[in-house]
Amino acid sequence: MGCEQGKSQIVDEMANLVIIDYHTGWAGDAGKRSMRYVWLCIAAATMTSVAACVPDSQPSASHFADYKPFDLETRADFSGYEEVVGSYLRKKAVGVNTHACVIGLTRGPRESEAVWIIWRRGDRLISWFSGENNLDLSSRNLSLTKDVVPTDSEVGSSTYLVSRAWVDELERLCKDHGHRVKAAR
Repeated sequence: MGCEQGKSQIVDEMANLVIIDYHTGWAGDAGKRSMRYVWLCIAAATMTSVAACVPDSQPSASHFADYKPFDLETRADFSGYEEVVGSYLRKKAVGVNTHACVIGLTRGPRESEAVWIIWRRGDRLISWFSGENNLDLSSRNLSLTKDVVPTDSEVGSSTYLVSRAWVDELERLCKDHGHRVKAAR
């Protein structure tokens, strides 16, 4: 049962009790006290039901609001992105036509730059660090199935996990501003 349907059912049940109360009546003061207790229980159940319908986490602002895409070719450490990423893809997917998306993001100073490689077919999300040309050695070489959790709250204090919303936003940015690197057989 969905939240709206559940709340509607509770409201209908409350309305039925009101009708019963007014049409059948309750005996004296004891009946009124009993009815107040019933209403209190119903109010508590309604609040619990409504609270259960609140999403686990509110939609957050952009995970990358402070970042701006940069052109990889303008950075000496990343200008060879086609060779580095292409070599990785050919090594991991021998004889297979595949592709990955590569995007550079920055918050301003060069030390805040981040380059991400999203390889859907290979189930990888890799952070490429400056001065590193072997993506196998990246300390952030994540599985898109095992290291991605449904919500930001499930990431918790982990320095390794990322949320589905974070990955989805990164993929949108990559599609709009990134570079597609192909590896042909």
